[in-house]
Amino acid sequence: MAEPEVEMTAPVLNEHASKGIRAMATGSFPENPGSRKAILILQQHDLEKCAYEPGAAQSLFDEEAYVLEYPLRPQGGVSTALENIVDANLARPGTVLVQSPFDSNTYEEASLAPQRFALAKHMYFSTLCMHLGAKEVTVEQIDLRTSSGKTSVDVKGERLGGSAQATVDAENLETFRAQMNLHDVFTGGPADIVAADRLLRRTGLLNDPNMRTLIEMRRDGANQLKSRKLVLNLSSEAKSNLNVVGRLKVPNFVKLSVEFDRVIKEQHEYTLTVFVKF
Repeated sequence: MAEPEVEMTAPVLNEHASKGIRAMATGSFPENPGSRKAILILQQHDLEKCAYEPGAAQSLFDEEAYVLEYPLRPQGGVSTALENIVDANLARPGTVLVQSPFDSNTYEEASLAPQRFALAKHMYFSTLCMHLGAKEVTVEQIDLRTSSGKTSVDVKGERLGGSAQATVDAENLETFRAQMNLHDVFTGGPADIVAADRLLRRTGLLNDPNMRTLIEMRRDGANQLKSRKLVLNLSSEAKSNLNVVGRLKVPNFVKLSVEFDRVIKEQHEYTLTVFVKF
């Protein structure tokens, strides 16, 4: 059943307001997830200013992005995605949100999205291993690649290498490592292939070769996989939605965080070296 739509009250613009800004700020919160991969939350006076500033409205228009007026004035039922945004305290003016590649109704603030989505994929990978009967999942090394180079730490927190921007990247990597479960231990048992396949389909991770291969090698047979060491890219699925944010040319009068520009332009890519024992 389709979710009820939220009617948003349009800002009051004069007859010269651009068609682009009207299209973004009027009507219902998009039911189609593809129309809201990125969400920019603007106050009414900023929306009005976009209509008058030359080129401002056109610079924001994108078929995969949506501009949400603040404060929200919902009429009728609220969609799951919008409800999640409100409940997570993300409905703040000047905020850019990015849709999760694993759940189209979940969003993260753009400056935090690369780390948050990478952590989510690691969690899904560990859950997949649990479904496949794993006894242990151990992270051995974490790598961060940006336009400045590559920075790495091993599971003990030891630096293995640095980039030209070593201090900033090392701090980001340490923050990332501190949020991650580095060693999961399970009871172990027979592989539940149905549950594993369902997880990948629900999260859109069927395209990850490491995850698909693990399922195939843990199917019933006389010579099942007992252990595997692999390198898992945690950032590949999020790139598409982050690129939508990168296409938006937010006007200078809309104040965004300093972190927003740095994180979006740097294109952070996290990878893990992981050992799985069945």
